[in-house]
Amino acid sequence: MNYVRLTIATVVLAVFPFVICAAQQTASNTVAAEAAAAYDAKDWAKSAKLYGELSQSPEAPPRVWLPLGASLRELGRYSEALAAFEKANAAGAALFGEYGEAAVYTAMKQPEKAVEHLEKAVQQGYAQPEVLSADPNLAALRSDPRFAKLVEQAKKNQRPCAYTSENRQFDF
Repeated sequence: MNYVRLTIATVVLAVFPFVICAAQQTASNTVAAEAAAAYDAKDWAKSAKLYGELSQSPEAPPRVWLPLGASLRELGRYSEALAAFEKANAAGAALFGEYGEAAVYTAMKQPEKAVEHLEKAVQQGYAQPEVLSADPNLAALRSDPRFAKLVEQAKKNQRPCAYTSENRQFDF
């Protein structure tokens, strides 16, 4: 009888952590889905709250930090937004984190810092010139001559072969 109890206790103790982990993962997935829906609906307060919850995980990925930063920017919570984008940079999404920081600095009316961060994004390979040109968060920078150069570099990043002389060596 003791052997049966010991076996049951061993199985329960062995399986229990996996059950807890699965339950936590399910809850996290539910919060992530709600956060994404709030973000898509432009419900910035709810989005910031939910992504803020998800960011409490020590392994929070860039897909948490980037929308958290954007939501906080939309709420005018600029220092928190910058911190979120810096976390995205550290988590491996510097290309988009730098872009996000540029948008925050533009909102803060600090064009020098905004351009500095856009330059970093483009240097790291940002390759969406259409987005860069149309982003309302960067509208205040469009009259800056450096902005046109950044858009051009983003075009080069998007189609590098179109800009190399080796690619045109057989043109007649």
